[in-house]
Amino acid sequence: SVKREIEALLGNIEIHSNVGKGTLVRLKLPLTLAIIEGMIVRVGVQIFTLPLLAVLEALRPRPEQIKRLKRRGELIDIRGEYIPLIRLHERLKLDGATEDPSRGLVIVIQQGSQKHCMLVDEIIDQRPVVIKNLEDHFIQVPGIAGATIMGDGSVSFILDVSTLAA
Repeated sequence: SVKREIEALLGNIEIHSNVGKGTLVRLKLPLTLAIIEGMIVRVGVQIFTLPLLAVLEALRPRPEQIKRLKRRGELIDIRGEYIPLIRLHERLKLDGATEDPSRGLVIVIQQGSQKHCMLVDEIIDQRPVVIKNLEDHFIQVPGIAGATIMGDGSVSFILDVSTLAA
């Protein structure tokens, strides 16, 4: 059952019901055990993790799929759907990243009903990662949700898709 799974993670579940008003279900999980499936990507020399739940697909766009509009910025034409491009190296102020989307990769993400393409240099891996909260150690950086320690001991920042897509 769901209750057993939550308790196995050292969490708990509370259910409060009010007749005629509704039911509140509260799940509590320790943050140290927050695990997500992540797509590990490289932008310039920096390694990032994208929550896989937000990823729809990855592709290398052809030059004719890249559209530039004055009011809407850059869009990628994916099967007739024009999706805004987010240049992660510009948003996160990184050097050495691919500038041309047709030479890099775009990761199509969905946040709610909105889709965006994120330009990356390379997809490295896909794996479960443990989320470490940065609040106690670092100033809040827009676009960064947390961090994870990679197998080689390096740190990969977990991208906050909702902030980057806003």
